[in-house]
Amino acid sequence: MRIFIAIIVGLLGGFILGVALSSFLGIFGMTMLNQPIGIKFLPYYTALLCAIVLPILEYRKVIKK
Repeated sequence: MRIFIAIIVGLLGGFILGVALSSFLGIFGMTMLNQPIGIKFLPYYTALLCAIVLPILEYRKVIKK
């Protein structure tokens, strides 16, 4: 159950992180290069990455106990 919750939290947190990072890249590009830059589908990539990494970290934490 804890692993499932970690996956859900990773998906939601990763998506929010991706939106923030995408916005930051767009603002940085407009400020420095006068054109928006970014990575297509970045929120989905970060959500997938966090949904994989967070359960692994949670599993390691449980094993140490």
